[in-house]
Amino acid sequence: MKKSIKFYGSIDRIEGDIAILLVGDEGSSIEISKYLLPEGCKEGDIISFKLERKDKKTKTEKERVANLIKKLSS
Repeated sequence: MKKSIKFYGSIDRIEGDIAILLVGDEGSSIEISKYLLPEGCKEGDIISFKLERKDKKTKTEKERVANLIKKLSS
């Protein structure tokens, strides 16, 4: 199983503070804050994404939440 994937999307449009991106062969859309885009991006630009799973950070966060729940319920 892959630990990360890389894919591309195009900036379809920017509406206020939201950027609408088209990704994948089906042209699925996702919305993100325009402030997450690299500087200088505009409608029509192609950008790349890398998604990766962070096992160590996930474990740490789960432990933090479990400890918080335990503290709140005692």
